[in-house]
Amino acid sequence: MEGTATRRVVLRMLRRLALLAVVVYAVCAVAGVRAETEMDDEEVDLDGDDADYAASAGAGTVAGRFTVPLQVVPGRSRIARGLAGIAWDLVSLSDYYAEIATMAVLSVVLVLHHFSRTACQNAATSWMKATIAVWQENFAHFGDDKNFSLIRDGPTDFIFYASGRVFVKKVYGFIKLVSRYDPIGYIVSNPYTAPPGYIDHDTAQMEFHIVDELPRLFFAIIAKDQYPNIKRKRYDVAEFGVTVKLPVGFPKDHYVVLTDAPELANAILADSEIVDTLWAAAGSEPGSKTDPAFLVPLLESLIITDQGKLAELPANAEELHNFPKMMHASFKIDESDAAYGIAEKMCQLLMDVVDHYGEIRLTLEGQNKLKKVRLAAEERIFKKQEEVRKKELRDIKYQAEKKKEESMTPEQQRKYNEEKKKKELKKRSKSGKLVI
Repeated sequence: MEGTATRRVVLRMLRRLALLAVVVYAVCAVAGVRAETEMDDEEVDLDGDDADYAASAGAGTVAGRFTVPLQVVPGRSRIARGLAGIAWDLVSLSDYYAEIATMAVLSVVLVLHHFSRTACQNAATSWMKATIAVWQENFAHFGDDKNFSLIRDGPTDFIFYASGRVFVKKVYGFIKLVSRYDPIGYIVSNPYTAPPGYIDHDTAQMEFHIVDELPRLFFAIIAKDQYPNIKRKRYDVAEFGVTVKLPVGFPKDHYVVLTDAPELANAILADSEIVDTLWAAAGSEPGSKTDPAFLVPLLESLIITDQGKLAELPANAEELHNFPKMMHASFKIDESDAAYGIAEKMCQLLMDVVDHYGEIRLTLEGQNKLKKVRLAAEERIFKKQEEVRKKELRDIKYQAEKKKEESMTPEQQRKYNEEKKKKELKKRSKSGKLVI
């Protein structure tokens, strides 16, 4: 491992030296082109009267960006050239202000990008070092094929992978960081200028793919500051979950608990280690009257679901029952010693929740309740499909009537409108809405 790390450092240094060499070569090439005059390196033949020619050459040439007075020596003369074939006597700093400004801007961007990339890598690796023990203890395989625990997926994005655990097929982890020392990244991540889907703080998101044998249900622990936003973006949070009455000693001021399986909620909320970790993630403890150590809980959401991460119900009922069972978790990454100290406990909390899910034994009443919730979702889908069909039929009928009216003569249109009006009046009189 040490040899591999050394090779990576050497390769990075070589890449940076190569980049520097390319930049220096580009600067010299631009300087050479800009200093080149129309005269080449061949001898200039001054025929005729040397003195008259020299006088006329000096008088007829106006100095500028690309032309300079030609200093002619009677007889035959050469342009004096120095290093790299450049006539340095003809080079003026003012001729290269545009190039200097461009190179300065590019240099600043490269330096800031380097610092941003390095800072993001340090933040991601620090979080991973604080939690890696839990991942390695709970999964048979952790990391990629080359045994790297963390895979870079961009300047501010990292991925990790785990597999081989009871009740879990695999886990994909995504560390998403805010740009640092990066003006372009700041514009993208600024709330006032950012596109939809931006993140305004560092997060670690995990997706647990649950085995097929476990029951299809919904359970969620969501931080109160995140609940309105998540409810707006996910139909399962808005429609499947019912708010749970929280027991004494639970940090109810910081979290909301939702489920359609009370047996699972009772088992999880009765686990003292899980409750203690939730208190720690909120930066507080039971009975404490002091302000929490964190402005918002580090555990943003933990959701077990058999539905997709969609804002609305799927278009058909078959899709409703074919989503894979998942557990989604989102942690806020806080670069403080206190936050890193409980990051390991928060990851262990995920393992404990999965174990409770795998060991749950639903009663017949609980199973019927789960079926009832999903049948109600089916009915909403069917109702929506029926409304779409009715709208399509109305549109078809309207287009047919419009086409029929266009093919009528004026007299036929008059009679058609009269009959149509009579039918409307008759219909209103039957419904009691006729106004005289």
